[in-house]
Amino acid sequence: MKLLPSCHDVQTDLTEYAEGALPFRRRAGIWLHLLLCRVCAAFFRGLMALPGVSKTALAPPEAAPDAALKALAAVQAALGKPKP
Repeated sequence: MKLLPSCHDVQTDLTEYAEGALPFRRRAGIWLHLLLCRVCAAFFRGLMALPGVSKTALAPPEAAPDAALKALAAVQAALGKPKP
């Protein structure tokens, strides 16, 4: 790979770049490419945002929805158990 990699090379190696798993010369080439290429830089920012977006999207709600609480109360009443 040359010092300044192509967009394809960069996008192929971005995960390893983010993890610090590439040799110095490849890391330096990708770093320089990201400084010069807005498209690849945006792609890298998106890649870096994925863990936070996933954590937010998959997090359970802080409180149960009203419909769920009503359904739980109805089931508990039908079973003759006290409400929480």
